[in-house]
Amino acid sequence: MARTTTAAPSGQSPAAPGLGERLRTGFGLLGPRHPRHVLSPEQADTLALPIGDDGVVAGVDAEGQPAVLGINRPTPYDVVLIGGLWTAQVLALRTAATGARVAVETGRPQAWMQMVHAMGGGQNGLAVYEVGRVPPQGASAGTPVLVVRDCGMRPPRGRVVSGPWQSVLTLLPYLSPVAPRLLRQTRLTGIQRVSPDEAAELGRTMGLSRTEVDSLPGLPDGVTLWCTDRDRQYVMTQPTDAEIGLLGTPRRMD
Repeated sequence: MARTTTAAPSGQSPAAPGLGERLRTGFGLLGPRHPRHVLSPEQADTLALPIGDDGVVAGVDAEGQPAVLGINRPTPYDVVLIGGLWTAQVLALRTAATGARVAVETGRPQAWMQMVHAMGGGQNGLAVYEVGRVPPQGASAGTPVLVVRDCGMRPPRGRVVSGPWQSVLTLLPYLSPVAPRLLRQTRLTGIQRVSPDEAAELGRTMGLSRTEVDSLPGLPDGVTLWCTDRDRQYVMTQPTDAEIGLLGTPRRMD
């Protein structure tokens, strides 16, 4: 039987097909009948998210904002920390937590074994080697590496050096005769509490201001002055409960 249609009143378009007609012709189900979610340009600005640097959270700055060290990089990156073992170990833990592998070259492996056991016996991101025995790490964008050199006051030249996706952090407990050479090649230097004589020497070597030099002998435990060629920033490393349980509270001396 032929289907009849009803003409629309003059000046109007034909009536839209009903739900049954739309389903038969393949248009699918109708969406919910409510106003569209549309924002004005002014309202869209309220959705902006703060995005900071990508890296390892070393602590908080003077304003209480997270201070981030960009350790995993596609270019060689050398870091020198003139400070305590505690801070180096916290940075190693936090670097491993980002998915990087950490290789520790040390003359005191017993000081690192608690961390190794806590992280699964060296199978989950952290391994300890004797001085001069660090094998090639095979760093890549998918598996970045941090080599921590805890080799005392006069660390020998390392067999494994910084490279693409492989950064090297050298820990110096105090200023030593090899420090000037290391500071010349480093991209980032961290300074914790040192003696007035060491502070004066660092001021001359690194071009620190008088205020910065005067502050170094009195820095509290857990506070580090991080320095690049252009920037200086005091950072307080605040440990988590898990880090306190594993490493204890912040300290400069070991």
